[in-house]
Amino acid sequence: MNDATTQSWVAGVVDRFERPLLAYACRMLAGDQTTAQDAVQETFLRLCRGDRESIEPRLAAWLFSVCRSRVIDMQRTQNATPTDPSSFDVPDPMPDVSQTFCDAEDKVHLDACLTLLSPRQQEVLRLRMAAGLSYGEIAEVTGMTVGNVGFHLHEAIRNLRQRLAT
Repeated sequence: MNDATTQSWVAGVVDRFERPLLAYACRMLAGDQTTAQDAVQETFLRLCRGDRESIEPRLAAWLFSVCRSRVIDMQRTQNATPTDPSSFDVPDPMPDVSQTFCDAEDKVHLDACLTLLSPRQQEVLRLRMAAGLSYGEIAEVTGMTVGNVGFHLHEAIRNLRQRLAT
């Protein structure tokens, strides 16, 4: 395979996975956007150095696993400085004021409910909902079994449903 084909493939992977990886890393780092960007950049550098043939069949799981490992390494070696995670939101250029207010209240309530979930439940929920990974890919990223992933997702959704109803 030539360099142009490889560069095109890597560019496509970056376009597809940069935002989900940033959101995932930022959440793991309690909103530290700068460190999250460093973790994602390192993930893509490892992609460039890796063997495409072995990575491509399990691309999403591989990317999130590498990113997760990098974030954990960073957390071990330094203290993350929290920033406002809402800085990743892309606002509507012409939002309806009443809808914006309702959406903000709903987001605050949802964020509060999410913080009450266990760290495992939060992680599998983010990987499933935000990153769109399959149960198998989540299992590969987290080191859990597929059945355990399903259990934690079910419990997370059940807990959220109960808390949002109150």
